[in-house]
Amino acid sequence: MGCVTGRRRTAHLALPLALALTLGGCGTVVDWPARVPEATVPPEAVGSAPQVPAAVDEGLRTDGPAPTTEGSTGKEPTEEPVVSKVSGLVPLGREDLADLAAELDRALTSGDEEEWIAFFDGDEDLLEQQRRWFRGVQAVPMDVREILPETVVSSDTPEGTVVQLVLAHQISGADPVPAVETYRVTVQRPPGGEPRITRMAGQDRQDGHPQLWDLQALAVTVTDDLVVLAPQGRESDVAAVLPGLESATANVFLDFDEGPRDRLVVQLADADDLRAITDDQELAVDPAGVAMTSAGLAERPERGEVGVTYSRDEHVDRIVLDLDLLPGDLTFGTPPGGFGLMRHEGVHAVVDGAPGVRPPVWVWEGLAQWYGFRRDYVLDDAYRAVVTGSSGQPLELPDSFDDYYYDSPEAGDLAYASSAMVFTFLEQRFGFETARDAGVGLTQVDGWVDTSDADALLGRLTGMTLEGLEQEWAAWALASYG
Repeated sequence: MGCVTGRRRTAHLALPLALALTLGGCGTVVDWPARVPEATVPPEAVGSAPQVPAAVDEGLRTDGPAPTTEGSTGKEPTEEPVVSKVSGLVPLGREDLADLAAELDRALTSGDEEEWIAFFDGDEDLLEQQRRWFRGVQAVPMDVREILPETVVSSDTPEGTVVQLVLAHQISGADPVPAVETYRVTVQRPPGGEPRITRMAGQDRQDGHPQLWDLQALAVTVTDDLVVLAPQGRESDVAAVLPGLESATANVFLDFDEGPRDRLVVQLADADDLRAITDDQELAVDPAGVAMTSAGLAERPERGEVGVTYSRDEHVDRIVLDLDLLPGDLTFGTPPGGFGLMRHEGVHAVVDGAPGVRPPVWVWEGLAQWYGFRRDYVLDDAYRAVVTGSSGQPLELPDSFDDYYYDSPEAGDLAYASSAMVFTFLEQRFGFETARDAGVGLTQVDGWVDTSDADALLGRLTGMTLEGLEQEWAAWALASYG
C-alpha cells in the first residue's frame, strides 16, 4: 500500500494483508506538509499545496545564500582571518566550505575510518554515530560515494559556521543515477586552528535523509536481485525472510519493466526506524512498508565551488520494510511468489509513471495492491467488505489520499480493497497482461482534468472508457460480492 508525495522523496506505504488490509500511508511533517505527488493530486488541491522553498523549487538546489556575517565575503583572506565577536571563532566562507568538503571526500574515498573521525570534535555519541555511519556507507556497494559542498547557511552563529553538505551515492546495480542526501553541519574553526565538525544531522525529509545507515550499524546482503540493508545482530532474521524477498522481487522484475536497474534496495528496519524514515505523525496506523524516492544528482559544483543541483525526474527508489513483521508470515513457509508486501512495494519502486501527469491515487495503489496480493484469498473477504460497507450506495472509487492514509484504518481498508478490485475485475475479464498493462498505462496519463488519453488507452486494451470501466467494475463487484 502506499502514497506518493509532492516532495522530492516519494513515499508508498503498506501493511500486510494479514492485518485485514489495514493501511499505512505517507503524511505530514510538521514543517513540510506532505501530499500525494502532483501526479495524483486532484486539480482543486494543487493550488493549495504548500509552496516549496525557493532553494529547492522545481527539484533544483542552487548555490544557496551567501554567508551572513558582515564583512565575510566567502573568499580566501589575504590577511589574518577575522575572528567573530559572536563565537570567538573564524567564520567559514564558500571557498573554505569547498576545501572542507574536498578533504572529507578524500577521507571517505580512502576508506580510512580514523581519517574521517579526525574531522569531528564532540562527545562520544557524535564520534560513535560517525563511526557507525562511516562503516555502513563503506559496507554498501556503491559506484559513487562522495561528499559535495552545497551552501554556507550561516557563517556566524554562537556555535560556529552552519553549512550544508551532500552525500552523493549510487548503489551498485540499483540506482540509475547518484542520489543526494543532505546534511546540516556545524563547523568550528578556532583562530590558527583547523575546522572541526561539532554537529552533523539530516537537513530535511525531501533531501533523502535518513537512510538506514544514519540510524543503525548495518549488516549488508547482496544477491542477484537485491541489496539488503539491515541492523547488525539481525542476520538470522534476514536469512529467514530473504527467500521471500528474492522471490517477490524476481516476480516483479519478470512481470514489469525494471528499467535501468538490476537490483532493488531494501532496508529492513524495526518499527521505530521505519517511523523515523517516514517521519509522518498523522498516519492512521503505523506502516509495514514504504517505497521512497530520493532526488538524483543533476550537477556537481566545479572544483573549488559550492552548489549542488538536484533532479526531481532522475531519482532513485528505496524500499523499507518492517523486519519485525515479515517473519510472522513464515508460519507455513515462504509464501508462494514471495512476500505480498514486497511485491506491492516492488511495483511502486519500478512503476514511476510519467513526469507531470496526474492519474488518480486509486491507480497507483490499486495496481500495487492487486499485484501484491492477487494470489491471496483474503482479497475476497476485503472485496466483500467493500460491497457490504456501501450500504446500498453506488460504489465509487476513492479519489482522496485521506481515504487511504489519514482518515482511519477502516477507511484505508476499503480504499485499498476497492482500488485493487478494479484490477482483479480486469484480470478476470481480460487476463493478467491486460490488467497489468492497463494499470501501468494509467500511471502515465492524466486522469483528473482530461480523460481523453485514459479513454484512448483503455479503449485500445478493453474497449471501455475510464467512466465505463468504473461502471463495469461496480456492476461486477455487486454481482460477485454482494
